[in-house]
Amino acid sequence: MKNKIYRNFFTIRILIVLSLLFTAAFSEESAEELFNTALKYQKNGQLDQAEQYYKASLKLKSDVDAMYNLGILYEDKNNYTEAEKYFKMAYDAGLSKAAYKLGYVYSKLNKKDLSERYYLQSVTKDNNIDAMYNLAVLYNSSSKKNDAIKYFKMAADKGDIDAAYNLGLLYDDAGNFDSAEYYYKKAADVNNSNINAMYNLAILYEKQNKINDSLKYYEKTYNRNYDPKILYKLGLLNDISGNYQNAEKYYKQAAEKAGDTDAMYNLGLLYMSQNKYNDAQKYFLQLYSKNKTGKTANLIGNIYERQKNYKLAEQYYNEALSLGEKNAVYNIAMLYQSQENYEQAQKYLENLAQNSKNPELYYNLALSYDMGKNKTEAEKNYLKAIELAPGNNDVSLKAMNNLGLLYYEQGNKDMAVKYLKNAVDNGYYSAALDLGIIYGQLGDKENTEKYLLTALEKGKNNGALYHLGILYYDQGKKDTAVKYLKQASANGDKDAKLMLDSM
Repeated sequence: MKNKIYRNFFTIRILIVLSLLFTAAFSEESAEELFNTALKYQKNGQLDQAEQYYKASLKLKSDVDAMYNLGILYEDKNNYTEAEKYFKMAYDAGLSKAAYKLGYVYSKLNKKDLSERYYLQSVTKDNNIDAMYNLAVLYNSSSKKNDAIKYFKMAADKGDIDAAYNLGLLYDDAGNFDSAEYYYKKAADVNNSNINAMYNLAILYEKQNKINDSLKYYEKTYNRNYDPKILYKLGLLNDISGNYQNAEKYYKQAAEKAGDTDAMYNLGLLYMSQNKYNDAQKYFLQLYSKNKTGKTANLIGNIYERQKNYKLAEQYYNEALSLGEKNAVYNIAMLYQSQENYEQAQKYLENLAQNSKNPELYYNLALSYDMGKNKTEAEKNYLKAIELAPGNNDVSLKAMNNLGLLYYEQGNKDMAVKYLKNAVDNGYYSAALDLGIIYGQLGDKENTEKYLLTALEKGKNNGALYHLGILYYDQGKKDTAVKYLKQASANGDKDAKLMLDSM
């Protein structure tokens, strides 16, 4: 035990001697020399050595610069308690710039009241731009929006780009888009400095439907950070503006570089609108492999139907149905109808029509029954379509036309005339030929001529030429009859040629 005590005592004596030697070494230098040495160490990142020399300097002389630099040293070490101590010493000694540092340190120590006090002093005494900015941030975090705006403006007016950007955010959130635009531009347009401002400005213009302006800033943003997500936006806005070549370019890049599913979808729609079904199919299938949705399956089915690949069309329509895509019900019904499978078409359309107010559903259901020779159900559903659609609606007019023809087939010429005339009078000139023919059978030569001429003038119907020729021939107007029959024959009407040959 004695030996142990002796050794500890000996160790203590050594430490004391070393301390004295260290102090002696410092004492040989002036406070200024010690300060300069500390400064060199600090600049070189040798913070422990710098700390020793600053403290040694302060023992010889109460120097505000040494106090301030020690504060910075401790700040760099994230020792905010010690930093506060030396910044406060410097400030109390008359160094006004220490006020900003105190504001910053207190913010780190979560002493907001003290942070606010010293930031305010820094603004008042030194007009410190960083204090303005940080004070605004402090107020913003405390939901003091008006105070935040005040100090962000002060900093922005002095050229602080981040302050301008934050002002843009505040005004944007408040719905003041003019002011938001002004400050976003201030942040974005100075040497293209703030990329977030560029991006938000692009979004702001997009919301306001200022497509060209939005495109400009999306392009600037992309040129700065090459974020592939922006490629989709570039594609979308070019698509909206009708620049389909650029839209295709950006959609493809977004799809291939970033695997952007929205880009794949829109690219497929773009190709579909251009009747480029193979290209559309490629991207829809690519999208479907990533995310199986009824919407995509329905579109793939539609492409196969347009390509007359009915087997695959039916397959994907059924997949769409299984995935809950309601629109696929109508599409598969139309697919069956186009293949003259009227019974299957009726099944799907009847299901859709239940409690529906959609006249097009009833029209197609009626058409399916009509083609399937169920005239009673056809009549009922044509009438339902007419009831639900406005009088000049395309669906309503087609239903009137078909209902008129149905009545004509049944020998009910009066009802046929009623519906066909209503269709023509509302601008559906495709019904004029049949109406003219029926009037001819009723012996009404005036209306026969009127509606056949209407069919010819409005509908450019070749059949009207033949029937006009017959009408005028029966009236003894041979020259006029020949005129129309020759036109019909020249257009390939064989009956007109036979008539001419017999005259």
